[in-house]
Amino acid sequence: MRLDGKVAVVSGSSSGIGLAVAHAMLRAGAKVVFSSERPAESLPELTASLDPQSAIYVAANLLEDGQAERLIDAAWQQFGAVDILVNNLGTYREPPLLEVTRQQFDWIMHLNVWSGIALTQAMVRRNVAAKRGGRILFSTSLNGSRSEPLHTLYDASKGAVNALTRQLAIELAPMGFTTAAVAPGLVETPLTDMGLRSDAAGRQAVIDQIPVRRIATVDDIAPWFVFLASDAASYSTGCIVTVDGGLDAQQMALRPITEAEKSFG
Repeated sequence: MRLDGKVAVVSGSSSGIGLAVAHAMLRAGAKVVFSSERPAESLPELTASLDPQSAIYVAANLLEDGQAERLIDAAWQQFGAVDILVNNLGTYREPPLLEVTRQQFDWIMHLNVWSGIALTQAMVRRNVAAKRGGRILFSTSLNGSRSEPLHTLYDASKGAVNALTRQLAIELAPMGFTTAAVAPGLVETPLTDMGLRSDAAGRQAVIDQIPVRRIATVDDIAPWFVFLASDAASYSTGCIVTVDGGLDAQQMALRPITEAEKSFG
């Protein structure tokens, strides 16, 4: 579970799961490049807390051509390597199916899927030239294999990320790279609030459908990325690790929950 001597780049790490993953890798001994599209001056608390000897922040809008290469180059220039790439960037923006436009489809697929491909290309090209391998991780979702209403674009993008994790494992193994993905269920982040903090009854209805009877925190998720990036997981590639409090194991989430079940939780 230690990452001493390794360098990690974490996209989408100014908040939420990405921020927790970047900090967890830093605590595990890695040198870390935090990144998002937000300018550094808009993140004073984050940037002020980083010691340039072990962590930097690089603003990079991965919707723009050339930004993936610039981000990887910045990591090499600062720390002399990239051993771990965490493709965490992604979002949820969803109209009803009959209102989905091609522009909306292209935007979500670009952000949630292509940004990971572009960063992976940039890392692999640079590492192969330096005769190095590496570990490539993805943030996916339970929605990549299970679905819910009004999630056409998000679920399709996360299904693509799952497939990409498996495909890259096959294509990149001969070059010394391994891949893995973490698929959380519902996690408490700014992106997934959806009114759950202000709607006590709605929040409880969600919690009652999770077998462990609580919504995940980012600290429930981040250690899995550290483990998958570590040498302890070096023989695993192409795996998608579900961390969802039992949601995927449950057959009938909407059936009535008995008082006995609630008290047991």
